[in-house]
Parts: sequence; structure tokens; C-alpha cells
Amino acid sequence: MAGQELYDSHAAVRKAKGMIKHARLVFATCIGAGLGLLRGEEFDIVVIDEASQQTEPASLVPLTKRCRKAVLVGDHVQLRPTVGQLALSLDLDISLFERLWGAAVGNRSGVKKVMLDTQYRMHDEMCRFISDEFYEGKLRTGIKAEERDMFPSMFPWPVVEDSHYRVETHDGRKGLEIRRHHRMVFVDCATPEDLGQKSKCNRGQAALCGKVCDLLNKHAPKSKASLSSAQASKPSIAVLTPYTRQADLLRQTLSSHKLVEVCSIDGFQGREADIVVFVTVRCNQNCEIGFLKDMRRLNVAMTRARIGVIIIGHMPTLTTGTADQGSTATWKRLIDGMKVVKIDVEAHGDE
Repeated sequence: MAGQELYDSHAAVRKAKGMIKHARLVFATCIGAGLGLLRGEEFDIVVIDEASQQTEPASLVPLTKRCRKAVLVGDHVQLRPTVGQLALSLDLDISLFERLWGAAVGNRSGVKKVMLDTQYRMHDEMCRFISDEFYEGKLRTGIKAEERDMFPSMFPWPVVEDSHYRVETHDGRKGLEIRRHHRMVFVDCATPEDLGQKSKCNRGQAALCGKVCDLLNKHAPKSKASLSSAQASKPSIAVLTPYTRQADLLRQTLSSHKLVEVCSIDGFQGREADIVVFVTVRCNQNCEIGFLKDMRRLNVAMTRARIGVIIIGHMPTLTTGTADQGSTATWKRLIDGMKVVKIDVEAHGDE
């Protein structure tokens, strides 16, 4: 029973209120905590998840429930709440979490902040850049490199020089020798973006992404390296882009790849995939990078992958862009730390 049907039955309302009153845990959205059956309820402790993506007024709703303690969980260096242009001009996209994090100096503010400094998602090579760039070098990796073995494919992941290890067999003997691969790859594409549209797209980068996904989904010829790292199922691949028009084009280009998901960066926050292909779109004479100047989006895009990240873009546009100096410098540091791979793709038409 839900919605209006619930309120049409006084007995059902009493029963529902009784269940809430005796429950130890009640789950609700921030706004929902002040509506309906929860309107008059009070809670001793309030935990707000994804607090950095809540507007401050939304976060205040559950905090008005006479709570004695509140725990806000989030990441203020990733995406902020989505608000309108007027609210944005008034800085109303700054969450209560972000404001309190900045104010929590010592115990003077009455707010204690704690950073969970160990991540268990990505290979350490990817984590190091993210840690240094966004988390003051404090983010650590809690998994071994062997737990994120590269799967066998035809994509030319660069091999780390003078770096290998052996995998033990089930009976404890030394097994096959494995080569280590770099996990952050840049694929350059000089095709100009389409002009004259509010939302951008780049047909050359879409075609190149199609070729990259083809290679990722083709198993390498059986060899010692591939046999040792082969997985029972194909890896999950997420193709991320900051532009909706490019996302639509990529879905058409990759329609035959059933295991590849195309998504906006904003829509993929909180999720993960084995491989992330980041299609940056921008390539123009003025080196304008638009949405790519938002370092929060870059942080989200670079922290979704478990095994490897492939960025498709135009190096001069990204590294000499007309955005603020800080974001251009960050893009340059990122690309300087990546291995450049050349992928040949057949010429695409104008259609």
C-alpha cells in the first residue's frame, strides 16, 4: 500500500506510524524526511549520505528533526549539487558538507572532520595522480596490484619496462611470468569538433572510441601473459563524456557493443567500471575547453575505473586551453604522466 491508498485508511496510517516509531533505522531522502509520515518524527542520529551533492537547504531538512548527532558523508572535491543559473551565481551550489569541512579547524567550530584515506577500487598507478592532485597526497591504495590484473585484449596497453612478477599456482609453485602494463593511456585525435551547436560533439573522437572499444573487446592471441590474467567474463567498459550530444553520437557508434555503457560524467558519479574511456570532445583553434575546465568532473571521470583509464582528446587544446590557469596546468600534468598510444582508424564520413 502506498501513496493516496495509505492515507485513505486510518488503520494503515496508524500501523505505518507505529512501525516508524519502533524502527531503529529509517531510510529517506533529505526532502522526504520532512514530508508525509515523517513530518512530525524526531531522530537521535541523522546520517546524510552523498552530502556533498545536497544543497544546503535540503541537508537542513533532516537536521531539524531534533537530532543530537549528525554524520555527513561525501566528497567535496567531486561534483557539487546541480542548481539553476541564478542559484549558481549566488554560490548556492556549495553544500553544507563543503562549508562545514572548510570551517572545521580544530574543535572551535564544534565540527570534527575525518577523511577515509584508503581506496579499494583502482590500481595504484591511477590513484597516485588523483591523490596528489585532489587529496593533498593523502589518498592511499588498499589493494595489491595483482588484484587489478590487466585482462587480455588487442588494445596496446604499454608495458612497464623492467617490471614483471610471477603468479603462484594453486599448489604454491611459481607459475607464469606476468608483464605489468601502464594503466593511464592518452590517445590523441586532431579531428576538429563540430561547430555551431550549443552542445558539442566530435565525430573523429567518436570513431576513434569505436576502434578503442573494438580492440578492448577482442581477446589477444593466447600467450603466457594473457593466459595468466584471463577472466571468466569480459570486462565492464564505461565511455564517459561531458557533452550530451557526444553521448548520443557515441551510443549510435557503439550500438553493437552490448557490454559498453555510454554515460555523462555527472551521471556516472558513484559508479565504477573495469575500464573507463573518457572522450573529451574539444578540439578547436582557440583551444577552448568548456566543461573540461571543471576539475571536479575530471576527478569523477578519473576515479571510476578499476583497471585502466583511456583518454581520447586533442593534446594541444587540453594543455594550452583558454580556461583558467589552474585547470590547464592540471590537464598538462595529467597528460604528461600518461603514456601516449597511437590508434589508427579508418576515415569517417561527414554523415
